[in-house]
Amino acid sequence: MSTVATLPSQADAAKRQAYLEKMREVYAYQYSYNDTFATVLKLPDAEKPDCAYQYGSIKNLLSLLPSLPRILSTQIKQWLKRPITGYQDYLFFGRDSFPDTRFIDNFQSDAYFGLQRAIGINHVTLQGASSTNLLPTNFDLTRVRQLFPQLTAGDNFDSAFDNRRLFFVDYAMLQGLVDHQGEYAGRKQYVTAPLVLLYRQASGVLQPLAIQLNQIPSDTNPVFTPLDGLAWTAAKLYAQVADVNYQEFITHATRIHYLVESFVIATHQQLYKTHPVFLLLKPNLEYTLSVNVHHLFLKNSKGVPGDFGAQLAGDYDSMVELMSTAFKTYDFTANALPLDIAKREVDLPELFYPYAAEGRKIWDLTQAFVLDYLNLYYPNTKILAEDNEIQAWARFMADDDGMRIKGFPSRFETVEALAQAVGQIIFITTAHHSSIHYPQYLFSGFTPAMPFAAYEPAPTTIHCDLINQEYLLNALPLRQPSMTQAFIFYLTDFRLGQMGNYRLEAKAQTLVKNYREKLDALATQLNEDSTSRAYPYIYLNPSYIPNSVMV
Repeated sequence: MSTVATLPSQADAAKRQAYLEKMREVYAYQYSYNDTFATVLKLPDAEKPDCAYQYGSIKNLLSLLPSLPRILSTQIKQWLKRPITGYQDYLFFGRDSFPDTRFIDNFQSDAYFGLQRAIGINHVTLQGASSTNLLPTNFDLTRVRQLFPQLTAGDNFDSAFDNRRLFFVDYAMLQGLVDHQGEYAGRKQYVTAPLVLLYRQASGVLQPLAIQLNQIPSDTNPVFTPLDGLAWTAAKLYAQVADVNYQEFITHATRIHYLVESFVIATHQQLYKTHPVFLLLKPNLEYTLSVNVHHLFLKNSKGVPGDFGAQLAGDYDSMVELMSTAFKTYDFTANALPLDIAKREVDLPELFYPYAAEGRKIWDLTQAFVLDYLNLYYPNTKILAEDNEIQAWARFMADDDGMRIKGFPSRFETVEALAQAVGQIIFITTAHHSSIHYPQYLFSGFTPAMPFAAYEPAPTTIHCDLINQEYLLNALPLRQPSMTQAFIFYLTDFRLGQMGNYRLEAKAQTLVKNYREKLDALATQLNEDSTSRAYPYIYLNPSYIPNSVMV
């Protein structure tokens, strides 16, 4: 039977307050990553994985049994220190374990490099170039302008710019990792902070045109183009290394997992268990703490950094500082999907960018559902203003002695403002996370396509005899860290629950039913649209999206 939602009242104030005091002990927190954002001191019992989660995880793991001979062979070769002879040595679980084997066969192609900027693991870094969002001034495009007709089958640079056909990605936030390179298993790691220029083709798909591997132009920091042979292949490899580091440290870990941990802590500490917002958000906040508590980045009690973080580029201190900066510079309101895609100038119907098109549809459906739901409990703003729990929740999210989420409203004056914030939390924990997390095994599970770090210095000239296939292989991680990378992404490539599944009280059931029906209709439409695409995209299909950040 569903729980009946109740708002705070004088009659039950003492009971609610006593419960919340207890929850503040259970969900006690500290500030981690240079004392920047909140993490729980101890995983609450209620947050530990249930049987359904454990079953899903084990079922996914058991699917690796056919790959066991290949895994054992890899381990033996590692123990015997056998050299890696080719990219096939990185297929630890076989080609068929990947959702789309075309990518494995063509991972070095320009087509898939461009495609990943729009549908890959870190698509939120893509920006459109225009008179209001200029290309970075430190991107030396002199050579690109000269070669532009040759690179684009006759187009003109200025015309392409004026017609919004130019896009770019800037990895400047990684400069700290560049300045403090890490080391893994005795091998020095390398990472760059590149600038990438892309061109929107008539099909809407992006084509890479140029890569500058470091931020400051110089004779040893040239701009590589597709005309540069293996030097271009190497430049793309280093851009991929940058992309996965940006995604893991900034986009994924900090601005999804740890941000959502703040939502979890605040919701349990400030809202009574029958508060309508608590009941609505509860399914969307499940499992996240049990994922975050794993030892991935920070040092343990013995001072040993998490192995996952250690395999990524940069030393320990630069990693921690990067994640701290990523949280401090994140603005909740500015990252609402409509504002985000408008600011990045990627809301063009001509551009193949599902996050803007399909993501917006999910956003609108969710916002409408949340507003209708909240109107059941807040028929006027007076009731909202008098709800001390929801106003405390807002303050706690925003305050420096609370969750420190920049841009989160410190008070809700209207039901619409509350719905905007709650709907955004639901979107982050469902569609947004799905679009960032679930492409990982496809695009990063095959290590040569996107290694956590490079192990050769980046090229410093477009004319270098040292850049050959041997160089490209030597730049990759060894077997053991590569298999760990693949295994992590395979292990977390499962889903539990489905977006829009809520067990709310009777008076809200019609709203839930309508929301589910609209999500189902959208899923059907997206399935039909996907069949006509050269590159099917499933990560924003509501039938595919889990209801929480559960991996």
